[in-house]
Amino acid sequence: MRTLDSMNNFSSDVFEGFDVTEDEVTHFRNNHVGFCGVDMNRLSQFLLIQLTSISKHGTHDSFLITDVIQELEGVGRGCKQRVDQFKHMPLKGLFKAHFSGAQFLVRNLVNHWGLEFENSPKFNSLCSYVIEEEQKNPSKFGWQGRLAHEMVISGYKERARQNKLTGEWIIFAKHKNLNYYLCISRHSKSNRGDQEIYDFLKLLCEHEYPFLLSDSAI
Repeated sequence: MRTLDSMNNFSSDVFEGFDVTEDEVTHFRNNHVGFCGVDMNRLSQFLLIQLTSISKHGTHDSFLITDVIQELEGVGRGCKQRVDQFKHMPLKGLFKAHFSGAQFLVRNLVNHWGLEFENSPKFNSLCSYVIEEEQKNPSKFGWQGRLAHEMVISGYKERARQNKLTGEWIIFAKHKNLNYYLCISRHSKSNRGDQEIYDFLKLLCEHEYPFLLSDSAI
Protein backbone atom coordinates (compact mmCIF):
# COMPACT_ATOMS: atom_id res chain seq x y z
CA MET A 1 0.00 0.00 0.00
CA ARG A 2 1.22 3.49 -0.82
CA THR A 3 2.22 5.57 2.19
CA LEU A 4 1.82 9.30 2.69
CA ASP A 5 5.50 9.92 1.90
CA SER A 6 4.45 11.74 -1.27
CA MET A 7 3.00 14.45 0.98
CA ASN A 8 6.59 15.66 1.11
CA ASN A 9 6.04 16.90 -2.45
CA PHE A 10 3.68 19.55 -1.11
CA SER A 11 4.95 22.74 0.41
CA SER A 12 3.57 23.98 3.70
CA ASP A 13 1.67 26.60 1.70
CA VAL A 14 -0.65 23.91 0.31
CA PHE A 15 -1.58 22.64 3.77
CA GLU A 16 -1.90 26.17 5.12
CA GLY A 17 -4.07 27.18 2.17
CA PHE A 18 -6.57 24.47 3.07
CA ASP A 19 -6.03 24.96 6.81
CA VAL A 20 -5.16 21.32 7.49
CA THR A 21 -2.10 19.52 8.79
CA GLU A 22 -0.42 16.39 7.49
CA ASP A 23 -1.52 14.56 10.64
CA GLU A 24 -5.14 15.56 10.00
CA VAL A 25 -4.94 14.27 6.44
CA THR A 26 -3.46 10.98 7.66
CA HIS A 27 -6.22 10.59 10.27
CA PHE A 28 -8.94 11.39 7.72
CA ARG A 29 -7.50 8.92 5.22
CA ASN A 30 -7.31 6.12 7.77
CA ASN A 31 -10.67 6.66 9.47
CA HIS A 32 -13.27 7.99 7.02
CA VAL A 33 -15.84 5.25 6.41
CA GLY A 34 -16.54 6.65 2.96
CA PHE A 35 -13.31 5.02 1.78
CA CYS A 36 -14.53 1.50 2.57
CA GLY A 37 -13.87 -0.72 -0.43
CA VAL A 38 -11.83 1.96 -2.22
CA ASP A 39 -8.21 1.42 -3.28
CA MET A 40 -6.55 4.41 -1.64
CA ASN A 41 -3.55 4.12 -3.95
CA ARG A 42 -5.77 5.59 -6.65
CA LEU A 43 -6.79 8.71 -4.72
CA SER A 44 -4.32 11.51 -5.16
CA GLN A 45 -2.73 13.01 -2.10
CA PHE A 46 -4.03 16.40 -3.17
CA LEU A 47 -7.61 15.09 -3.29
CA LEU A 48 -7.12 13.79 0.25
CA ILE A 49 -5.99 17.26 1.35
CA GLN A 50 -9.11 18.75 -0.26
CA LEU A 51 -11.41 16.19 1.36
CA THR A 52 -9.81 16.66 4.77
CA SER A 53 -10.35 20.41 4.51
CA ILE A 54 -13.95 19.92 3.36
CA SER A 55 -14.66 17.66 6.32
CA LYS A 56 -12.90 19.91 8.83
CA HIS A 57 -14.54 23.16 7.74
CA GLY A 58 -17.92 21.85 6.60
CA THR A 59 -17.56 23.31 3.10
CA HIS A 60 -19.48 20.33 1.73
CA ASP A 61 -20.64 17.03 3.13
CA SER A 62 -17.59 14.87 2.43
CA PHE A 63 -19.87 11.87 1.89
CA LEU A 64 -21.25 13.58 -1.22
CA ILE A 65 -17.83 13.01 -2.76
CA THR A 66 -16.92 9.65 -1.26
CA ASP A 67 -20.36 8.25 -2.17
CA VAL A 68 -19.67 9.08 -5.82
CA ILE A 69 -16.23 7.49 -5.66
CA GLN A 70 -17.66 4.33 -4.09
CA GLU A 71 -20.29 4.12 -6.82
CA LEU A 72 -17.66 4.48 -9.53
CA GLU A 73 -15.66 1.73 -7.83
CA GLY A 74 -18.68 -0.56 -7.74
CA VAL A 75 -18.91 -0.69 -3.94
CA GLY A 76 -21.68 1.87 -3.40
CA ARG A 77 -25.43 1.68 -3.03
CA GLY A 78 -26.29 1.45 -6.70
CA CYS A 79 -27.07 5.12 -7.33
CA LYS A 80 -26.47 6.16 -10.92
CA GLN A 81 -23.73 8.77 -11.28
CA ARG A 82 -23.45 11.41 -13.98
CA VAL A 83 -20.05 10.99 -15.64
CA ASP A 84 -18.81 12.82 -18.71
CA GLN A 85 -15.53 12.81 -20.56
CA PHE A 86 -13.78 16.06 -21.40
CA LYS A 87 -13.89 16.47 -25.17
CA HIS A 88 -11.48 19.35 -25.72
CA MET A 89 -7.84 20.03 -24.97
CA PRO A 90 -6.13 20.40 -22.61
CA LEU A 91 -8.43 18.18 -20.49
CA LYS A 92 -9.38 15.81 -23.31
CA GLY A 93 -9.11 12.22 -22.14
CA LEU A 94 -9.92 12.96 -18.49
CA PHE A 95 -13.32 12.39 -16.87
CA LYS A 96 -15.60 14.38 -14.59
CA ALA A 97 -18.11 12.93 -12.14
CA HIS A 98 -20.71 15.39 -10.92
CA PHE A 99 -21.85 15.80 -7.35
CA SER A 100 -24.40 18.16 -5.87
CA GLY A 101 -25.85 18.96 -2.47
CA ALA A 102 -28.02 21.33 -0.48
CA GLN A 103 -25.52 24.17 -0.80
CA PHE A 104 -26.18 24.19 -4.56
CA LEU A 105 -29.98 24.36 -4.20
CA VAL A 106 -30.34 28.06 -4.96
CA ARG A 107 -28.01 27.91 -7.97
CA ASN A 108 -29.93 24.94 -9.38
CA LEU A 109 -33.25 26.76 -9.03
CA VAL A 110 -31.85 29.94 -10.59
CA ASN A 111 -30.57 27.90 -13.53
CA HIS A 112 -33.76 25.87 -13.90
CA TRP A 113 -36.15 28.83 -13.96
CA GLY A 114 -33.82 31.21 -15.79
CA LEU A 115 -33.88 33.70 -12.92
CA GLU A 116 -30.59 35.25 -13.97
CA PHE A 117 -32.50 36.89 -16.82
CA GLU A 118 -34.67 39.96 -16.35
CA ASN A 119 -37.49 38.30 -18.25
CA SER A 120 -37.67 34.51 -17.97
CA PRO A 121 -40.34 32.85 -20.16
CA LYS A 122 -40.08 29.68 -18.08
CA PHE A 123 -40.66 31.48 -14.78
CA ASN A 124 -43.45 33.58 -16.32
CA SER A 125 -45.11 30.36 -17.47
CA LEU A 126 -44.84 28.96 -13.94
CA CYS A 127 -46.52 32.06 -12.49
CA SER A 128 -49.34 31.82 -15.02
CA TYR A 129 -49.81 28.14 -14.15
CA VAL A 130 -49.97 28.91 -10.42
CA ILE A 131 -52.55 31.67 -10.93
CA GLU A 132 -54.69 29.41 -13.11
CA GLU A 133 -54.53 26.50 -10.65
CA GLU A 134 -55.38 28.75 -7.70
CA GLN A 135 -58.45 30.04 -9.50
CA LYS A 136 -59.65 26.52 -10.27
CA ASN A 137 -58.72 24.91 -6.95
CA PRO A 138 -57.54 27.29 -4.20
CA SER A 139 -54.86 25.71 -2.02
CA LYS A 140 -54.64 25.79 1.77
CA PHE A 141 -51.53 28.00 1.69
CA GLY A 142 -52.62 30.36 -1.07
CA TRP A 143 -50.83 31.20 -4.26
CA GLN A 144 -47.61 31.94 -2.34
CA GLY A 145 -47.45 28.40 -0.97
CA ARG A 146 -48.29 26.85 -4.32
CA LEU A 147 -45.67 28.97 -6.07
CA ALA A 148 -43.02 28.07 -3.49
CA HIS A 149 -43.81 24.37 -3.83
CA GLU A 150 -43.79 24.34 -7.61
CA MET A 151 -40.69 26.51 -7.81
CA VAL A 152 -38.57 24.61 -5.27
CA ILE A 153 -39.83 21.03 -5.07
CA SER A 154 -41.10 20.50 -8.61
CA GLY A 155 -38.27 22.56 -10.11
CA TYR A 156 -35.56 20.62 -8.31
CA LYS A 157 -37.13 17.25 -9.11
CA GLU A 158 -37.43 18.15 -12.78
CA ARG A 159 -33.81 19.29 -12.96
CA ALA A 160 -32.70 16.08 -11.25
CA ARG A 161 -34.81 13.99 -13.64
CA GLN A 162 -33.13 15.75 -16.55
CA ASN A 163 -29.73 15.00 -14.99
CA LYS A 164 -28.88 18.71 -14.99
CA LEU A 165 -28.14 19.37 -11.33
CA THR A 166 -25.38 21.90 -10.87
CA GLY A 167 -22.63 21.15 -8.38
CA GLU A 168 -18.94 20.49 -8.68
CA TRP A 169 -16.72 17.90 -10.34
CA ILE A 170 -14.55 15.05 -9.19
CA ILE A 171 -11.92 14.90 -11.92
CA PHE A 172 -10.43 11.49 -12.58
CA ALA A 173 -8.49 9.56 -15.19
CA LYS A 174 -8.70 6.00 -16.46
CA HIS A 175 -5.66 3.77 -16.85
CA LYS A 176 -5.76 0.04 -17.58
CA ASN A 177 -9.48 -0.06 -16.71
CA LEU A 178 -8.93 1.56 -13.31
CA ASN A 179 -10.03 4.99 -12.10
CA TYR A 180 -7.53 7.43 -10.60
CA TYR A 181 -9.20 10.24 -8.67
CA LEU A 182 -7.28 13.50 -8.93
CA CYS A 183 -9.11 16.49 -7.46
CA ILE A 184 -12.35 18.35 -6.80
CA SER A 185 -12.98 21.29 -9.08
CA ARG A 186 -15.61 23.90 -9.76
CA HIS A 187 -17.27 23.74 -13.14
CA SER A 188 -15.38 25.36 -15.97
CA LYS A 189 -17.22 27.03 -18.83
CA SER A 190 -14.30 28.38 -20.83
CA ASN A 191 -11.02 27.31 -22.45
CA ARG A 192 -9.21 29.49 -19.95
CA GLY A 193 -10.91 27.70 -17.07
CA ASP A 194 -9.99 24.31 -18.55
CA GLN A 195 -6.37 25.41 -18.89
CA GLU A 196 -6.28 26.53 -15.27
CA ILE A 197 -7.59 23.12 -14.16
CA TYR A 198 -5.01 21.34 -16.32
CA ASP A 199 -2.13 23.45 -15.00
CA PHE A 200 -3.41 22.79 -11.50
CA LEU A 201 -3.42 19.02 -12.07
CA LYS A 202 0.04 19.05 -13.63
CA LEU A 203 1.44 20.97 -10.69
CA LEU A 204 -0.22 18.98 -7.88
CA CYS A 205 -0.82 15.47 -9.24
CA GLU A 206 1.72 14.68 -11.94
CA HIS A 207 4.44 13.69 -9.45
CA GLU A 208 2.16 10.86 -8.25
CA TYR A 209 0.74 9.75 -11.56
CA PRO A 210 3.10 10.76 -14.39
CA PHE A 211 1.57 8.05 -16.57
CA LEU A 212 -1.76 9.92 -16.41
CA LEU A 213 -0.73 13.53 -16.87
CA SER A 214 2.34 13.47 -19.07
CA ASP A 215 1.90 15.26 -22.39
CA SER A 216 1.79 11.90 -24.16
CA ALA A 217 -0.80 10.44 -21.77
CA ILE A 218 -3.58 12.96 -22.41
